[in-house]
Amino acid sequence: MSKPLTVRARSSGFTLIEMLAVIVIIGILAVFLVPRLTEVVRAVDVSVTRVTAQKIGAALAELADDTGDFASTTLPAELGLPPNDTNRGAEALHVALMAEGKPGFGVLEEHLSNSDEDSFGRRAPGFNVATAFELCDQWGNPFAYFHWRDYGREDAYVTLSPDTGERIDSIARALKDEATQRYHQPRGFQLISAGLDGEFGTEDDVPGFAVRKD
Repeated sequence: MSKPLTVRARSSGFTLIEMLAVIVIIGILAVFLVPRLTEVVRAVDVSVTRVTAQKIGAALAELADDTGDFASTTLPAELGLPPNDTNRGAEALHVALMAEGKPGFGVLEEHLSNSDEDSFGRRAPGFNVATAFELCDQWGNPFAYFHWRDYGREDAYVTLSPDTGERIDSIARALKDEATQRYHQPRGFQLISAGLDGEFGTEDDVPGFAVRKD
C-alpha cells in the first residue's frame, strides 16, 4: 500500500534573502525621499514664519492707527538702561505690542522667546513680569525689527542654533532692493527672520515682506 502524499507547509515569515531585499529597497527609497521630505519641512517652516510676520505686521498696523506711528526700535526710557546690547529692536517691539490692551495682547503670546535670557530693571506698564521677551519665528528665534527711521542701524542679535541649541551672535541689518539699493518698505518697518541656520545676514534669512526676484 502506497504512502499518502504530504505537502510541506511553507514556514511563515521572511527568509533572510527577502529581508535583505526589503532593507535594500527601503534604503533606496530613503536616499530619494528623505531629502525631499526635509525640503518640504523647511518650506513649511518658512511659510509659517511668514504668516507669523504677517500677524505681527497686522498688530503693528493697528498700533499705527491708534498712535500715529509704528513701534519704536528703541526701548522706553522708563525701563531704565537696557539689560544688554542685544535683541533690542525685537524687545522694543514686544514692549510696544504685548502690553495689556495693546494690539498683540492675547494674540501673539505663542510666538515669544528670550534667546539672550535677559530682563529689564523695571517691569514695563501692562506686564506682569520684567522678562525681556522677543517675538519669534518658527525656529524659536527673535525677529529682527526695524522702524523705517532706523534702517541704517546695525543691531546685534543673539539666536540659538535650531540644530544644536548653541548660541549664535550675528548682526541684523534692514534689507535693500538689490537693483535700486533702496530700502524695502521705505515708510514702514521690516521684520526679518534669521531662518533655518539661525544667523542673520545669510542667504536663508526670511523677510516678512515680498522681495522682488530679478
